[in-house]
Amino acid sequence: MAQGNSSAAVGTGARYRVTAAHEAVEWVCIERLSSTIASFPPERMRANGRHTDPDIVRAFGTAEPPSSDILLHYFKGWERAQKVPVLLVHGTLLDATSSWVRPHGASGLASRLAKAGHPVFAVTFAHRHGDNVLQAEQVANAIARIRHATGARWVDVVAHSKGAVAARALASGLADAYQGDIRRLVLIGAPNRGLDTTFRHAVLNYALYPEKADWYCNVPMAWTRILFMGLWLDTSAQTMLRGYGDYFPGQAQLLWRWDREYPISRLEVDWYTTYYGGQGFVSYSPGIDRAIAEGGHFMERLRERPLDSGVELAVLAGDRADMAGVHNEHTGPSDGIVFLESAAATDDMLGGGARLVAKAVLPLNHMDLIIDPTAQRWVLDALCEA
Repeated sequence: MAQGNSSAAVGTGARYRVTAAHEAVEWVCIERLSSTIASFPPERMRANGRHTDPDIVRAFGTAEPPSSDILLHYFKGWERAQKVPVLLVHGTLLDATSSWVRPHGASGLASRLAKAGHPVFAVTFAHRHGDNVLQAEQVANAIARIRHATGARWVDVVAHSKGAVAARALASGLADAYQGDIRRLVLIGAPNRGLDTTFRHAVLNYALYPEKADWYCNVPMAWTRILFMGLWLDTSAQTMLRGYGDYFPGQAQLLWRWDREYPISRLEVDWYTTYYGGQGFVSYSPGIDRAIAEGGHFMERLRERPLDSGVELAVLAGDRADMAGVHNEHTGPSDGIVFLESAAATDDMLGGGARLVAKAVLPLNHMDLIIDPTAQRWVLDALCEA
């Protein structure tokens, strides 16, 4: 089991408490870390956003945990490994187990890192689409806990997709919680300059209605109304807009307009009104500009905040838009989810003196970037780069 006692604060002035600890099938231990900040905002989730993994539900104590909680997973061998500890941060929809231990039935990155001598840890966020600043603060708590458990000065952070945005928000100081304790930050398939998928592809919205119970359909719509079977129906609660439930707070923060670089396809019904706002033939959309504003122009603010000068950066992007079972981004080079130009962007992060130690584009899609053995080998090399 991990060091420390359940319900005990760790360190003077700690921003979290260890409120539970459990053994698990895929992990030596899972701890629940609860923020001690009384004003930590609550976040609402859709029914299909609840957690389903039995070990994760047991560790949280509920399938619908508060965002003030985060799980810290300890991988086998962590207490004997001698290299810099690695914290793995998952992306949207997934969790620590489905991202890093057995992603799509494959052998995950956690095992490979452990075999290479790294103490391996991972987080599971309470909210699949949580606010990125709040999640950044929780990543800071996880790092503090890892340092307490291992005695390490530094932690390497490997983050995928939306999780990379939270990790970047922490290391750039956008979240007021950074303690200067990230040695190397590895961002994989990250929307470093945002994305606009939901508004760019009107057809996606039809696929999301009626709302499905499955967790992989826990995705926000752009439309607040839809013409369905001859009736105009209210779909506002499935959007990322605050005034209609605010169930996807972190998604509006990821938005960035890419229509100047990659024009919107005119072959999809209501393509114009979905992106720019207004009444279409089968839908009504408030438009991407309103959603960006409601997200606090987050990507713009993030791009103005370079990484801390002590952070070493590695970036991995993919250029294969061949993800099975989803509508792949095809209007420009992408990994199926994130435009290559966004995922490979690093200039915004380096203006404060941070050093780029590795950068690559592999012929892989968004998920294969954490599954494929070649990508996993690249991550190992990036962590060992001098």
